[in-house]
Amino acid sequence: MTYNNNTPKCTLYLAPSTIPNAGLGIFTSIALPSGTPLPGGFDAAIPISDMDFHNDGSHDAEDYHWLFSEYTWSSASIGKVMEYEAEKTSGFSWGYGALPNCHFWMINVMESSCDFDTVGLTPENSPGAGAFTGHYNRLAHAYEDVKAGGELFVSYGTNWFPTRESYMGLVPGEDDFEAGEEFIETVSELFESLVDSTTVKDDVHYMGQVRVDIWNMIVNSPYKSRPLAALPKAYKTAVRAMDVGIMQTEEELATHSVEYLEEHGKCLDHIHPQNSTIPHAGRGAFATRYLPKGTVVSSAPLIHIPDRDILTMYDDSEDGESRDLSKPIGQQLLLNYCWGHPKSSMLLCPYSHGTPFINHDRQDPNVKIQWMKNDDRYHNSSWLDEPVSFFDSEWTTKLMFEYVALRDIQEGEEVLVDYGKEWEEAWNEHVKAWNPDESYVSPHELNKDYDLPLKTHEEDASVYTDIFGYHTDKKSGEREIHRIRARRPDPNNKNDGFVYDLEVIGSGNYVKRVKDVSRSQMHFYHKPYKADIFREGSFRHEMMIPDERFPNAWRNL
Repeated sequence: MTYNNNTPKCTLYLAPSTIPNAGLGIFTSIALPSGTPLPGGFDAAIPISDMDFHNDGSHDAEDYHWLFSEYTWSSASIGKVMEYEAEKTSGFSWGYGALPNCHFWMINVMESSCDFDTVGLTPENSPGAGAFTGHYNRLAHAYEDVKAGGELFVSYGTNWFPTRESYMGLVPGEDDFEAGEEFIETVSELFESLVDSTTVKDDVHYMGQVRVDIWNMIVNSPYKSRPLAALPKAYKTAVRAMDVGIMQTEEELATHSVEYLEEHGKCLDHIHPQNSTIPHAGRGAFATRYLPKGTVVSSAPLIHIPDRDILTMYDDSEDGESRDLSKPIGQQLLLNYCWGHPKSSMLLCPYSHGTPFINHDRQDPNVKIQWMKNDDRYHNSSWLDEPVSFFDSEWTTKLMFEYVALRDIQEGEEVLVDYGKEWEEAWNEHVKAWNPDESYVSPHELNKDYDLPLKTHEEDASVYTDIFGYHTDKKSGEREIHRIRARRPDPNNKNDGFVYDLEVIGSGNYVKRVKDVSRSQMHFYHKPYKADIFREGSFRHEMMIPDERFPNAWRNL
């Protein structure tokens, strides 16, 4: 394929947000009718488990630096599988879950919960099991009609801004915009009465200035409130809002021209995820269109972790109330999605559409990473000269990688980058030491494949040691399965051809027996800390920033 005018252009851009002081946002270059799936809208999510416990403190109390608290979602919003994985889990969703801003009067993007799918890789058949996230397919769609050039907004939840008021100020919610709408109608009536009562030309001009002064006095009032923050700051914008309403005014302001995006934005949909061609890698990133040599395939802001040790996980102490520092049990899965260097405690974790899906090839990579050129809107190159300790007090992202094509990349070709010699050596050692776990039972395969008969407790009491299930019916709702007591042929020959007698845990924790349960009425999950990502020996290693690109100021080890 050769590049020509018929090659599809970029439809999704990273560009400066239309919200003042909000940094970057994402924009569509095409109109998106309500309900339309969004470009690149196949997010994955990385589970992050019990960070406060493993660090013996609280990031809210700044016991450790954790910028990810600004970018993660509750496990409930990611999906039920993640909820059950650990005692307290959050999810880092790196595309529409991290890039868009929130404007409560302009929410135009909704995301679904994740599916769970490890593309068939399990501890029974792959050394890659537990090395990548199975939380996948968090679909995004347009919740409202979005114009070409429009900024995309998601809801952070009603509590997100109030809990950050000390450094973000009073950010208006939906009710505050409604109150602002009512207030501006009242002011409009006042201004009209001032004009109606004036006939002399000079007085009309004078009253115009009075209206400006009144408006400036209102919005600059020392008595701050969220409804006040919902009002347009500029008088000219306020006049427009008096005519068409705050919502339409905000919508008009929340748009860049497509020409602006093409000139100043960074394309986000050059790549998309699908199953990787690399053995044991899970999913990969593939070219959406032909990408000539030198193309910036993806631009990714970087979340900094000044002390990589905060990703270490520990076993419980004897009392079960705290960590045992003498018993490290592994690293957070997040480590596999971050870049580092052997001589530094610093980790940099990219977020962007598809970028974390890019897999490794040391012999024939087709992209490389490089620092973006200095641009106050995207990348502050002065940070490369700051010591690691500087980042302990920085709570924004101001660094960015570019993934640049080393050669022409064809449409549909997998995009690959060199993770570094250290990473490759660690992976090869892991593969040599790996042994398949033939006793492994995947709850997710049980949920997908009804042709797998379930073993009863009498047949094998240990088979469900690491998983548990729920029985659901319309009358009783969802109840945890205590034991599978019996299996017999299904007279209706549905599902796997069997029905089951269960013991389920009812209200008051009493055990109740339920007969003739079909497979479609059962759903299985890993027990806490038994998922693949928690298994001893699951592969963990950061990707390595090339030595010639790594700042000397960060070499603190």
